[in-house]
Amino acid sequence: MKKLWTKGKTGAAAVLLACFLAALAASTSGRLARPEREDPGADQFIGFHMVLEKMPKEGEEIPVDQSHWVEYGTEEMKTEDFGTLSFPKKILIGRFTDDPHGQDYEFPGLPGLNCFLAEEELEEGGTQYAGTSGLAGAHIKVGDEEESISGTVYFGPPLDDRNWNTNEFDYCWTAYQVYQMEDGTVYLDGSGNSYGGMGGFTTKVTDTQTKTADGEEEIFSFTAEVTMESVERVTELEVRWYGEEELLDRRTLTMEEVGEGLSLERPQGAVWALVTQRDRTGDTERSVYTLGTEAGASHQLVQLDERGMGRVVYLNLD
Repeated sequence: MKKLWTKGKTGAAAVLLACFLAALAASTSGRLARPEREDPGADQFIGFHMVLEKMPKEGEEIPVDQSHWVEYGTEEMKTEDFGTLSFPKKILIGRFTDDPHGQDYEFPGLPGLNCFLAEEELEEGGTQYAGTSGLAGAHIKVGDEEESISGTVYFGPPLDDRNWNTNEFDYCWTAYQVYQMEDGTVYLDGSGNSYGGMGGFTTKVTDTQTKTADGEEEIFSFTAEVTMESVERVTELEVRWYGEEELLDRRTLTMEEVGEGLSLERPQGAVWALVTQRDRTGDTERSVYTLGTEAGASHQLVQLDERGMGRVVYLNLD
């Protein structure tokens, strides 16, 4: 998968003026309350919001819903023809929600997968971390001088997969950079890299800041690293339970039945299980599990939505 472009603060003057006019038009309708703080430079980078988007063809413009974006500070850009232009900075604020996969965020009009580390204050006191919806194998490090988050996001063919795995593949992933204000507000500002084509990729950003505490300067760094990995769409599962030698029972499942995760009770006398999964191409994959161990037996699956964005779910066999 190749890097297509960087959504940031560079571009032709005409593009800048067009964006400025569009921002003014969008701000007159569906406007939300503006954040009280006006210092984006003091906000902390906390990771990415991964979004699968339609890839524009040459000369094509894909409309962007700006109704939920609000003004937050200003941005300045230098141009050859018009000098320095200053215009309102626009951000999209995340909404904290109880996701079936944990405590996570949604960004109105921009559905995707959370791959960031946001601090949330608990009502009873203390702090919890959120922002890992859809992130498999998440590894989080929290410390006074260094924090990091890493993991894998899976994706696969959309239900309408006419261009999947072809040269006509017309979708791209955008790793929108996510920030958190001192008051806890989580937002993205539209910046981030976009990647198109087939295959996987890894994106990594390290943000280093110098802070002053008790008159002494301290260096604090935060690293976010996300690996994208493509998978096929699983269509059917078969579970077989065995005793010491004989087959005791079998069951066939669809991914719709697995849903957000499913637990199956093993037949009496079952000591091991064989899970066979089939994908839309007809390929099969088999996994063997010993039953009755302290760790339990769980078969990991990737549940793809209609767009092809994946979430890890588990078929529990104990």
